[in-house]
Amino acid sequence: MAREDRTVTAGFPARQRGRGAVVTGGAQGIGLAIARRLLEEGARVVVADLDQGALKRALDELAPLGEVAGVRADVSRREDVIAAIDVCRERFGSLDVFASNAATADMLPLLELSEEAWRRMIDINLTGAFHCIQEAAREMRRGGGGSIVATASTNAFWVEANTAHYSASKAGLVALVKTAAIELGGEGIRVNAVAPGMVRTRLTRFLTDDPVEGPRYLERIPRGRYAEPEDVAAAVAYLASDEADYVTGELLVVDGGVSVGVPLAATEEPLPGAER
Repeated sequence: MAREDRTVTAGFPARQRGRGAVVTGGAQGIGLAIARRLLEEGARVVVADLDQGALKRALDELAPLGEVAGVRADVSRREDVIAAIDVCRERFGSLDVFASNAATADMLPLLELSEEAWRRMIDINLTGAFHCIQEAAREMRRGGGGSIVATASTNAFWVEANTAHYSASKAGLVALVKTAAIELGGEGIRVNAVAPGMVRTRLTRFLTDDPVEGPRYLERIPRGRYAEPEDVAAAVAYLASDEADYVTGELLVVDGGVSVGVPLAATEEPLPGAER
């Protein structure tokens, strides 16, 4: 795995200079921010995404930042994951960083959850991540090591109603990451995950932009704002860097403190005996 060159690029330290990276689900939202951040830190990036139109737009946006390639990929298909890794090796010489980010999400009550909806969620979010981690590790083992970072969710441990299939997929992903870290550490491969909370993307605007529910949910966030995709990308870039060389099997929570506890809203009365 290429070591870090700390030259500053685009305002960021060039921690990924010379490295080949793959980002799945990299054409939109969090994935696009991850691809952008890795490029800004000097990596050469393969953006893998199922949406062909979004992929083209992402490549047009990212091309000025560095060397980037695109691959249409469905992570639930192992052959698509292998194809993305092959492009990275052939174009950039090595696979040093793999961001397993592709996922799907929706909300359905448990008793209305169909077998089809359950399987689709597991196939993409968990089996897809299994394909990514396993195939990335096989390639990295040949190259002497690397870093794999998966995008999990606070739903892996802090669940909400109507998310049984989604929460189960993300909890399974965390267990997979930890197991992989144990087995692959001796191969020079680190495996970690990030757990975003509520991130402002096209999928969450129904809540974040709602004039009533948006501010109400915001009261639960100690940091006082919603996460942006760039907040998650920064955490992924750290875990992929040599600064995290002794970090593996970890879940880095990026939720502004939501899962720490419930803050007392400014309009509420203090608890008995509490100081104002």
